[in-house]
Amino acid sequence: MKCPGQDSRFWGPEAIFEAKCPECGGTVEFFRDESTRKCRKCGHKLVNPRMDFGCAAYCKFAEQCLGGELTPELLAKRSDLLKDRVAAEVKKSLGRDFRRIAHAAKVVDYAGKILRAESVEPAAATLAAYLLALGVPGTYGTDESCAAVVRLASQLLDRVGAPAEMAREAVEIVEGVRGGRNLDSPAFRCVSDADRIAELEEVQARGAGRLDAMLRPLGETLLTEAGRELAREVLAPS
Repeated sequence: MKCPGQDSRFWGPEAIFEAKCPECGGTVEFFRDESTRKCRKCGHKLVNPRMDFGCAAYCKFAEQCLGGELTPELLAKRSDLLKDRVAAEVKKSLGRDFRRIAHAAKVVDYAGKILRAESVEPAAATLAAYLLALGVPGTYGTDESCAAVVRLASQLLDRVGAPAEMAREAVEIVEGVRGGRNLDSPAFRCVSDADRIAELEEVQARGAGRLDAMLRPLGETLLTEAGRELAREVLAPS
């Protein structure tokens, strides 16, 4: 069955329209089902400005449906939509456990900062940062807990239709962090540091540990320079 949005039998007069080329100002004619078209005047490839790519975040047939070639703009949009969908699924799974939701938000925020500072590709790492919330902070390192989180993470990524390679990397990061083992991966190091900083911040907020005692071993427990700098900033006395 063809997607109704791409089936010409459901089209109206607005299915063919014109767009302005951002490079030369020329006119480019689009059919609504075309993901991209080249400007005849300058050769620039335009993304269809009226196409809804929401389903591309989770549909396994997205590349075939969109013509087999996804531009960098479409790939970026697809990645953002996928992250939003994973975030929504994780939050849904946590229900009203606001403590874990807040912890997840911190991990994702800190991971984003560290990934940018370390110039690491964020796609799979960001998914992993969300998926870590499927485990309970403070229960890391046990085989049973790790296996449960990995299973839930894999099921969630399969449910939202994450690309196979991205899903594999995200689950590998989750398994490494939850299993308490270091991976030779820049993305893993960034996510691991983000999770550790969020955990230390919560320990500090509860008054369960002295600040100087937490700061002293950061050089050993954190794996990136950006993580160490962020930890000093987050855990500094107010």
